[in-house]
Amino acid sequence: MKDPLELANRKRIFEAVRHNPGVHFRELQRLTGMTIGVLSYHLDYLADHQLLTVDKQESFTRYFPGEHMGRQKQQMLGALRQEIPRGIILFLLMNPGATHGEVLENFTISAGTLSYHIKKLVARGLIKIEKVGRETHMTVLEPDAVSDLLIVYRRSFFDKLVDEFVSRYIGLSKPQPVSEGGSKEEAPTPPSGSTGSSREEPSRQDPRRPA
Repeated sequence: MKDPLELANRKRIFEAVRHNPGVHFRELQRLTGMTIGVLSYHLDYLADHQLLTVDKQESFTRYFPGEHMGRQKQQMLGALRQEIPRGIILFLLMNPGATHGEVLENFTISAGTLSYHIKKLVARGLIKIEKVGRETHMTVLEPDAVSDLLIVYRRSFFDKLVDEFVSRYIGLSKPQPVSEGGSKEEAPTPPSGSTGSSREEPSRQDPRRPA
């Protein structure tokens, strides 16, 4: 049986998806430089041979490696590949339990747009909402798993906010130096689901979301 990846174009597509899981068709076209027809043909071939999996979401079709990536990770990466959902997730990772109003203050989108994306994230099991009195508090459901994906695929996002988050997350996770008394100094580990103290006020240089 012939190797499905023996063709250079096919292998290039497969590698692009492997390094950018959750990539959508137009971005994959940009990464490979192929025409729509050629790209579509090879994507169908790779999917038929179970080397890629396809996730159709509303106006986007996203592609993932055919193995070693469960449905949960696909849902996470599908959201992280979108600018506004990624911004919401990053904010909640750093500010677990933030209210709708606190999230909105750090974005330049309307309340309706924010609510729309939050509902989608809740429906996909990525964030949870808890009511405390009249306030709604939001938290990322699997913060460690989401953080791991941001670290592993950091370079594929081309997003300075992801870079800043990963640098901060790794920095807080480093072991602390041994003190003069011979014991390790207490590490400033982030709280569960967070990468630092909550309610930290980020700058607002990025019009999409907090910088």
